[in-house]
Amino acid sequence: MKKSFFSIAGGLIAGLILAFIFFDYQTITNEHIGLGGVDRMVKDMDFEFVFNASLLVIGMSIFIYLIWSWVDRKKEEKFLKDYINSRKRNN
Repeated sequence: MKKSFFSIAGGLIAGLILAFIFFDYQTITNEHIGLGGVDRMVKDMDFEFVFNASLLVIGMSIFIYLIWSWVDRKKEEKFLKDYINSRKRNN
């Protein structure tokens, strides 16, 4: 549970930072002139940026989870190897 939560949180933080650095976020504004006697500006989201950023966040989360799992496995293998060697020395 801890590994999953921190992988998602780390992926979210790292992915959003990388998205704002490497992807070009552009606000989309539409100007409506004279609709109902009112001139106004409407701001929309850049959905291409949102989609690409979400893919980057998901990718970073998976990458962090896989690296963390690999490190845990290596620690367990080292612990098991040391444990077997210590039992051989004691017998």
